[in-house]
Amino acid sequence: MAENLPFEIINEILLRLPVDALLRCRCVSKRWHFLIDNPRFISQQLARSARSHSNQTLFFRHKSVLRTLDLDSLSRDDSPPADASSSCAALEEINYPLMCYSDEIKLLGSCNGLICLSNAADDVIIWNPSLKKHRFLPYFSIEGRKSCGISLLSVCVYGFGFVHESDDYKLLRLVEYIGQPIESDVCLYSMRSNSWRRIQDLPYSLIYPRKMGVFVHRALHWVMTPELVPDSPNYIVGFDLEAENFGLIPQPDVLDKSFEIDVSDLDGYLCMVANNRNYGVDVWIMNEYGLKDSWAKLFSIPQSDVPRTSGFMWPLAYSQGGGRILVQQDKKNLFWYDIRQKEVERIQIQGMPSSFETQVCLRSLVPVDYRYRGSDKKKPSAKEDKERTKKR
Repeated sequence: MAENLPFEIINEILLRLPVDALLRCRCVSKRWHFLIDNPRFISQQLARSARSHSNQTLFFRHKSVLRTLDLDSLSRDDSPPADASSSCAALEEINYPLMCYSDEIKLLGSCNGLICLSNAADDVIIWNPSLKKHRFLPYFSIEGRKSCGISLLSVCVYGFGFVHESDDYKLLRLVEYIGQPIESDVCLYSMRSNSWRRIQDLPYSLIYPRKMGVFVHRALHWVMTPELVPDSPNYIVGFDLEAENFGLIPQPDVLDKSFEIDVSDLDGYLCMVANNRNYGVDVWIMNEYGLKDSWAKLFSIPQSDVPRTSGFMWPLAYSQGGGRILVQQDKKNLFWYDIRQKEVERIQIQGMPSSFETQVCLRSLVPVDYRYRGSDKKKPSAKEDKERTKKR
């Protein structure tokens, strides 16, 4: 009967299904298999998930362990209070396709259902956990300081994002050498070409040396300073993945030096988190990217409403109904902020570690061999991928 339905109706029905159901539907017929694997359908599924705040997985990293939580199970605005339903919400440990040579892996970023991971050996993978597919990135060495060669004191951060104009996923690796003058080694990976290349040096210094780039509007964002000296100003710096250059993002003028700032992504908008240790946290949102006058205060949380800590809070995601915002505090707590009631609701999740990093990831059909679509280039086999990894 399904074969007799018009194509448009089948397409609309399938778009409403979760990703795991879509993967099963690929086996129904060749027609459905072709439709679900079609790049246009993949893009439509992504857009629908983003609009409905659905198909979201929350990844928790603690040392070398990854755990996941279906955010949809927590995010309905008509659900009972979190403390009543917390026994039903439990983390699940997930295996990842990367060798772990120490007690730590790194979450480098997530975009359109793809996650970047790295280990202590600097192996880097792009992984779609929904499809259970991954690819290793080619190894690319780190250059030493230009002034005095190899430096043992350095920090390394990454940022991962998508460039719609060139239909390409890119990963930025930023190595900053500690000391004066500020020196760096900045490299950019392109999934389309499957290659790295060095680009312009970083003109600023990182404020948070373990913070990965925040991807919004085809750019990666960090908080940086022109000099590592007291009272040096803090800037929001963006790296445009299309133009491949760094630039300053205008900030609201209302903040004074008593606030510490950080950046976050919420529903595709750039957010600035302004933390005052004595007062609390203000979260600002940039409604039109790049326009200073478009900054607006999204919400404020007094220090008295949450456990007293010296850390930040980061907005992570909207609930499905859009009435609440999931917030992480100081890598130790999660809570909902009710936008209308201006109330905080703590979340207790079974199996949640004492400290953690989080990453929101859409469940999607985006393939990790995206660059081979419509190309006559031969996709590397799993054996070739493994052999390339052994050579490192």
